[in-house]
Amino acid sequence: MNPRRTFVRKIVYLVAIALLLVPLFWLSQPATTSAPGAQGGPGGKLAQLREANGLSESQLGDIDPTSETLKLATLGMRGVATVFLWEKANDYRKKKDWTNLSATLNQMVKLEPHFITVWRHQAWNLSYNVSAEFDDYRERYRWVIRGIEFLKNGIRYNSREPKLVWDTGWFIAQKIGRADEHKQFRRLFKEDEDFNAGRPIDERDNWLVGKEWFAKAEQMADEGMPLRGTSPVIFYSDRAMCQMNYADGLEKDGIFEEKAERAWKRAGEEWHEYGDREITTSTGQLIQLNDLEMYLDQIKKIRGELDNIEPGLRDRLVEQKRRLLAPEELAALEKPLEEREGEEFRLAFEAENKLAVNDNEVARRIGGENRKKALEMAAQIEEIEKTTNMIDRYRGVVNFEYWRRRAQIEQDERALAAREYIYEGNEAFAKADLITAREAYDKGLAKWRELLDQEKFAGLVDDSHTGEELVEMIDTYRQILEKRDEPFPEDFILADVLRKHGQKEE
Repeated sequence: MNPRRTFVRKIVYLVAIALLLVPLFWLSQPATTSAPGAQGGPGGKLAQLREANGLSESQLGDIDPTSETLKLATLGMRGVATVFLWEKANDYRKKKDWTNLSATLNQMVKLEPHFITVWRHQAWNLSYNVSAEFDDYRERYRWVIRGIEFLKNGIRYNSREPKLVWDTGWFIAQKIGRADEHKQFRRLFKEDEDFNAGRPIDERDNWLVGKEWFAKAEQMADEGMPLRGTSPVIFYSDRAMCQMNYADGLEKDGIFEEKAERAWKRAGEEWHEYGDREITTSTGQLIQLNDLEMYLDQIKKIRGELDNIEPGLRDRLVEQKRRLLAPEELAALEKPLEEREGEEFRLAFEAENKLAVNDNEVARRIGGENRKKALEMAAQIEEIEKTTNMIDRYRGVVNFEYWRRRAQIEQDERALAAREYIYEGNEAFAKADLITAREAYDKGLAKWRELLDQEKFAGLVDDSHTGEELVEMIDTYRQILEKRDEPFPEDFILADVLRKHGQKEE
């Protein structure tokens, strides 16, 4: 090869490299911090974009010098190193080597402090999986707290991530409050001076502390920090649900009267606040869960106006469709529900669908000058129904109506008295005091009867959640009677509850 040509090529390469350094410098120049009395530089384009979008290290959370050093030491291989450490952590967990597990987790988060999945997954690992490996509930509790502290550490480095804050609230509320050993965990949590430093003893309830963290997560989301992988209708329900569970927990701990009533009153208020919050649906529509009844009233009003344009038209359309039903469909439809058998349920259901007359059908049958107005009314009803269907579906996700009604019921003095009597009965039954247990249960079930007969709680017997809870109480009452060699009463005071929820009187 010609030496001169080789030399020229080298010169061209050097010039090209030098020219490439200019845009690289323009893009990647780091920002400089300002010294006292001086102004720092904004850095290159990438540094400016990170600053503008809140993605710089200082905006994401605390800066750890050790973490930054490890990042440099891995020479761009942080991902590979993190995967390797993840596998090591799983291996140490299987071997029950808790010391090395903790050390490995610390190394992992030093390498990837902004990798949210690491914090979430390994916190769950500590609080749920590792804690289950111990026989002593006190040791299990310590590992639950370690998982929570791991999350709190993650928040330091990811101060713009509401999901970690939400997880912290979830672990405190649900893991401590729902575990098999929740009674012991709740007691240990109340006694935990390190975790609850500075918090008054009356406020050291895991549900209340969890509620504080959920409130922080809500505030972060309201300030525009993104909710990734979480449904807003669930996310925003948890704070109010913590208050519900706190009130329920008081009763399970044997605390009733004024304190329990205040707790349920607050639960109802917070649930109403939640219902007033604007929730973004999967389609981008904004809804408020409290608005369902308002929209249903609007539909009822407009439908009434539509039917008044030509009175009796809707009934005539139903009758026309009835004449088209098959004889077996008509027979099944006219048969009382409790007498239907087998195929008759399907036939009756299909017949009801065939008889349905929608508002568009009514509007299209109206002629003359009122036709246009009728079609507009039908279109308006259809549009409102889309919103009501969406609200109803989202209500079902969080069992909205049940909890709204539950908070209302539990404030009633009869409900509080019923709960207290049943609690006393269970305590006496656990001590084999069958006389006291029977007396307390008789009073408690009688109070439940009074409650169910209240007009404002009409339909409560039909509620599946309430029914299941009452059936559990009745099963315990039956056990008390069996221990006393007494028959189950033929005229049992809650016989309708047993019939409704699949149990038979004995």
